[in-house]
Amino acid sequence: MAVLHAEPLGAISSGYRIVSAGEEITQLQISLFKGKGSFALREGEFNVGPMGFFRSDAVLKKGSSVIAKSKKSGALRRRFEISSAGHRLTLESQKWTGKEYKLLLGNQSVGTVKREGFAGRRVIMEFPDDVPVFLQVFLAFIVISQARREAAAAASGS
Repeated sequence: MAVLHAEPLGAISSGYRIVSAGEEITQLQISLFKGKGSFALREGEFNVGPMGFFRSDAVLKKGSSVIAKSKKSGALRRRFEISSAGHRLTLESQKWTGKEYKLLLGNQSVGTVKREGFAGRRVIMEFPDDVPVFLQVFLAFIVISQARREAAAAASGS
């Protein structure tokens, strides 16, 4: 089981350090206003872009090739349908706070994503070793982006 940690680069930074076994494997940079992301691994450079009217869907690209897509199911649910390399996965919130998600393959749980800390800015991900690292970072992007949208909505409503 692979365990990755996503830690903010700074107190007000929108970038995250992705760490495995105490070593940084990449930095996930997320733009502040457009919500686009990028990171680099041994396999190359990857870009993540939000899609859709509410920008809650996302696509992961390596160069011009689409590697993975995520589609949010319903406006009021924290549930995302992920497709990558012919596999269909579901990332679904397990708590009303949106701080814990399960990764499902069919009806079977194959991993978890948990937001920790007072503001939920730290993320811990546990996935089987056969889930590619680029997909794990993409899932972190989805959870972090969802939390940012919810925080922005809460701030604008007060």
